Amino acid sequence: MAKSKYLEISTVLLIFTLSIVMKTYRIENGDFVVWDEAHFGKFSEKYLSRKFYFDVHPPLGKILTSLGGYLFNQPLDFEFKSGEKFPKGFDYSGMRRFHSAIASFMPVLGYLMLKEMKYSYKRRILLSLIFIFENGFTSIGRLILLDSHLLTFTAAVAYFMTRMYFRSKEKIDLASISLLGITLGCVLSIKWIGFLTMSLVGLFTIYCLWCNITSKESILGFAKLFLMKAFFLICIPASLYVLLFYIHFEMVNRSSSDDGHMSSLFQATLKGSDIGNNRKYPLFGTKVTIKSSKTGGGYLHSHDHKYPNGENNQVTIYHHKDENNAWVLQKVTDDLEDAEFISSGDTVVLLHMETRKYLDIPGNHSLMSSGLRAESSGSHLSDTNLFKIEIVEDAIKKEGRVKTLTTKFRLFSTKHNCYLKPSSRKYPSWGFEQGEVICGAKKGEATLWNVEENTSAKLSEEKNPVYKEITRYPFSKKFVEHNKAMFITNASFIQDEDLEPERIVSKPYEWFILKRGLRMTAWDGQNEKFYMFGNPLVWYSSGICVILSPIVLLCRVISRKRKGKPLAFLRNEGYMVFLSCCGWLLHYIPFFFVKRVLYFHHYYPALFFALFSLCYIMKFARLGFVAVFTFFVIVFFFLYSRLTYGFGEETEFLRRISIIPTWDFIEKGQ
Repeated sequence: MAKSKYLEISTVLLIFTLSIVMKTYRIENGDFVVWDEAHFGKFSEKYLSRKFYFDVHPPLGKILTSLGGYLFNQPLDFEFKSGEKFPKGFDYSGMRRFHSAIASFMPVLGYLMLKEMKYSYKRRILLSLIFIFENGFTSIGRLILLDSHLLTFTAAVAYFMTRMYFRSKEKIDLASISLLGITLGCVLSIKWIGFLTMSLVGLFTIYCLWCNITSKESILGFAKLFLMKAFFLICIPASLYVLLFYIHFEMVNRSSSDDGHMSSLFQATLKGSDIGNNRKYPLFGTKVTIKSSKTGGGYLHSHDHKYPNGENNQVTIYHHKDENNAWVLQKVTDDLEDAEFISSGDTVVLLHMETRKYLDIPGNHSLMSSGLRAESSGSHLSDTNLFKIEIVEDAIKKEGRVKTLTTKFRLFSTKHNCYLKPSSRKYPSWGFEQGEVICGAKKGEATLWNVEENTSAKLSEEKNPVYKEITRYPFSKKFVEHNKAMFITNASFIQDEDLEPERIVSKPYEWFILKRGLRMTAWDGQNEKFYMFGNPLVWYSSGICVILSPIVLLCRVISRKRKGKPLAFLRNEGYMVFLSCCGWLLHYIPFFFVKRVLYFHHYYPALFFALFSLCYIMKFARLGFVAVFTFFVIVFFFLYSRLTYGFGEETEFLRRISIIPTWDFIEKGQ
């Protein structure tokens, strides 16, 4: 027994070591920021400097990445710009190796799953090599990205679910279900694709509960089981998800250029924010910034650039602090006395500080959506420049006056009977990818605005005090607001047209047939080039097996039934087919309904489950055939390894391995 345990530990260590070796080979190649390292290296720096940032993903993966940055002395002054050379003295390869080590747990977990499924020792070793010698998994595990964490925790969820199933014949294995709940919370907290993993566990749990309630077990026993699973598989993951956001907000609690993605009240809680010095009431004739109160809304912004075929300046939504966000509200009145406080019902014009032009709705149709286009025009005023203030609500106490930060108001164009608001569209490069501002007839959250920066000392503090009440914004509101902003921003992702979208963006149907991979670097210049691509033999064989495996299982069941033989094999094989096919479907099919931009690596969690369909079919093959198949998997891996490990101007070799015309390793004509 002791000898067997020693052998298993040695095997696990061997698989882990081999995986690290394959992922870290020539990892120092590409001494520049590759692909999405530009994002996640930057976020790591934010944690290390304690500066707030906004991103569409939950925080756990980036916290782990920042741990790698801490361990390998990531410089805080390095901006991680795409293609930029790493500075001397920064152990970037060490930071990459950290991610490779995390990614190397995935094949180990695959091996352990096969052990739980009663595969023979030799067969599970051979099949675990397929997880190591998959070019796509190797590519993604070599870089400073979240996917190393995502794939490992996805594998951990699958492992602990498998372990719980096979070790809970009489009663629930508490260790397995506890660790399943924890790893579920972790995968949810890395990327929202973790909800697809949770749906797999949910379907499996519903099936198990159905089996329990339709058996001879007492209702009391079923109720205990139901409450136990609800606690471990719902409460623990949800609590961990919330806890990690709490830790995130505590870590990145200082003001930064990313503040503008969040509401003004959220920003007021950040250390170093100027918002804490705001006066309570904005005044006519003083500089203010105006922010959309819509979740994830930005600042009302203008700059000295024209619309296409237009004479007036652009008015946009911009999510970062900038001098071009500054406006002055001027009251339109016949009263000769100086106007001070801004009140509901006041008619105003808005002067842009930098360009000295006025916000205008001249009546031109918007370019991206329905409504009238917001512009800024010269010093000559007309009725198209007039807006009426409509106070709607206040986060603390509603008054007749507009208060900084807490008062939400509308800007109503008296000429066109419409409300100023951001649309959900972004301008292309001529508008610097900034948000469109329109005037629309319908009211709604999008038409609400608030004054954010208001530091004018025009009146004494006795008459217009510093607004101290605004710094109280509970964690629950920050959590909800941040997640809503993540959802809205995630759904609106588009590809930069300047970055060759045909080489980067892909569609879900392309992944299954391996139509093409993803260029992770520029294809010109002297830098090493990296191309994210799958192992064709693994890719196509797993795709065939994910379709074939349920058919094979069904045929085996029918054959046994017709011969009157027991279906003892069904507990093991039925679970394996469920895990592989449902896991693949749940992590693949939803992407067909996603409207945001998608990339090749989004298929990797589905591929992980598809490999277990391949393992299921290999269960019926002779061990010699499995060995030969694994040998050819390794051959194909090395055949395409130059794409994974980096290459220069090797066009002749790349042309030879471009078997399918859509594989764009080289430019046409080379």
